[in-house]
Amino acid sequence: MYDSNSEVDPFGLDPLGTSGYSVYALYENGSSTPYYIGITKQDIDTRMSQHIESGRYTGTHEILKNNVAIEQARGWEQAYMEYYQTKTGIIGEEISSTNKGNKINSFDKSRTDARGKAFYTEYEKAKAQLEGNKIKCH
Repeated sequence: MYDSNSEVDPFGLDPLGTSGYSVYALYENGSSTPYYIGITKQDIDTRMSQHIESGRYTGTHEILKNNVAIEQARGWEQAYMEYYQTKTGIIGEEISSTNKGNKINSFDKSRTDARGKAFYTEYEKAKAQLEGNKIKCH
């Protein structure tokens, strides 16, 4: 079976600042709210084919951020996951029509190493931007 994490640097081998990452969203047809947020270095069509094969992708997709550095991708992925509340998948259960949301966080916010801190800094920036886009009621 294909390891979906193989193209998102799970072992931290890409140095900080390495660009070429995309952040994307998966949507049900007709929905404006995504059910899944992901990152990839692969061609987006290749990545969507993998999601089709797993049963996660049955609707449409959108690239939210293109050609960003690894730390920006991780930060934006986590911020979007929280903003759209996509962490609905159940770990240990197969992906299905009712279990296709994100299952894990993009990174551990409690990390204290340089890489973890860089991810967190970018997450905070992304989160502030997303919160700034919310319509404020009086």
